[in-house]
Formats: sequence, structure tokens, C-alpha cells
Amino acid sequence: MALHEIIQIKKVSILGNEITTKRKFIKYTPTTVNSYVPESGVVSQASRLFKYDFEHPYLGPTLHVSNGKKYLLPMWKEVHPETTYKDINWIRPEKVKAPVEKNTWKFESSSEPGHFYTVRQSGLKLSCNCPGVWRSKDRRCKHIKQVSKELNK
Repeated sequence: MALHEIIQIKKVSILGNEITTKRKFIKYTPTTVNSYVPESGVVSQASRLFKYDFEHPYLGPTLHVSNGKKYLLPMWKEVHPETTYKDINWIRPEKVKAPVEKNTWKFESSSEPGHFYTVRQSGLKLSCNCPGVWRSKDRRCKHIKQVSKELNK
């Protein structure tokens, strides 16, 4: 059970003018061997196993039949009626590993004991996840000021 992409080049002579046409289509065969016989007038024919490329950041491929047509979801790409999951090349995105931060400081909340805020250093920049960052005009909460004081010693 395989899909084959077939490319045919056909030359036709009409009123002394030679016209070359290129035709590309997908054909289903019950085996991986292509047994498609070209029609008359075909000068050249190429065949290869065909797979639909599917790339999505977090969803896997899904096949859906609607109104007699088969679609590859979530992009609603119309596919050959005999397409199976084996005919889909799922290109999974590479997992991005979060960098390990060496310079982090934890502070316990004065208003909520047991809750902690984290100050992180990225290059020369300090950031904190407490709400005080948004309240201050210079976007430097008391935790960031304390850490920058420590670093400048």
C-alpha cells in the first residue's frame, strides 16, 4: 500500500507544431512497486514513492473524510482518497531546551509567607517575577535592587 508520484512528459504534434506537456499526479498501488503503465504518446515517465509532509509545532496529523474527500488536518489539505498515516511524513519540531541559569536568587514574599519570587540574571539584565516590578517606575523592585547591590560589592 503506497502512493507514487508520477511525472510524465508527453509530446504531441498538432498541425506541424510539436507541443510538450508535463503532467504530475499521485497514484495509489497496493504494493511499494509502481506498476503504472503509461498511456500512448508518453516520451518520458518518472516515478517515486510519495509522502505528504506534515509539520506542526504541537499537533499530530489527522485524516478526515468529508463530502467524499479526504483531508489532512489541521491545515485541511486535500489528499489522495487512499492515503493512510504511513503516507504522511511527520516532521516533528526540535525540542528547545531551556538554558540552565546559574545566577538566580529566591526571595520569600513578605506579604505571603511560603510564596517565593525569583530574580534571574541574563547577561547584565536582572528580572524578577514579583508584582513590585510593575509598580515601580524604573521597573526595579526591592529584590532586583538587593541583588544588584550584592553584585556591585
